[in-house]
Amino acid sequence: MSKVILSKKTLDVLKNFSTINSSIVFRKGSTVRTISNAENILAKFTGEEVFPADFAIYDLSQFLSGISLFSDPLLEFDNESFVNIRGGKQSARYYFSDPEITLKSAPEKNVKFPGADIQFNLSGEDLIALQKASAVYSLPDLTFDTTEGSIKLVLRDKENDTSNTYEQTATGDFTGDHSLDLKIENIRLLPGDYTVKVSKHLISEWTNQNLDLTYYIALEP
Repeated sequence: MSKVILSKKTLDVLKNFSTINSSIVFRKGSTVRTISNAENILAKFTGEEVFPADFAIYDLSQFLSGISLFSDPLLEFDNESFVNIRGGKQSARYYFSDPEITLKSAPEKNVKFPGADIQFNLSGEDLIALQKASAVYSLPDLTFDTTEGSIKLVLRDKENDTSNTYEQTATGDFTGDHSLDLKIENIRLLPGDYTVKVSKHLISEWTNQNLDLTYYIALEP
């Protein structure tokens, strides 16, 4: 029998992953990956837990809500069809889904990032400020702009020439003049501080500065 206790850190990451894809496939080992249905967001996390086998969960939010019913929950993987969840006087049996159904949510390979044309650090506070401003002003697009000799993060509506805008400056490095766009709705990150790399090849990399957690988010053409 293999037993796993999920740390709060891992539970928080998995809750975040459920906002990217409602299903997930856990692979044997310590690394968990997810990918959005549109395949424009991929996330990878390596935690302290070691999963003993591959298994698929169709409804990750339900699975995590079930775990939250227990005090100090222990996951027992002694059957290939289900996991036993135990804590105190309670126990539950949660069946895995057919891997074929959830296969699309199971990226196996790491992304080969092509290299950064823009790189900067983004604090958790600045990230929240961007997301709040996007909601307040109804601005769906985030532009990484270096055309004026500095890094600006500009919220705007690309489809509206007279839309409101909101800007943040960032300190970092860049190669030449770039104006690269990303949909703000695709920034589904666990709160925290990030190192951000943006490539003119229409991909961005967001690396958490305190966890082994990385997101790859596609840019808009």
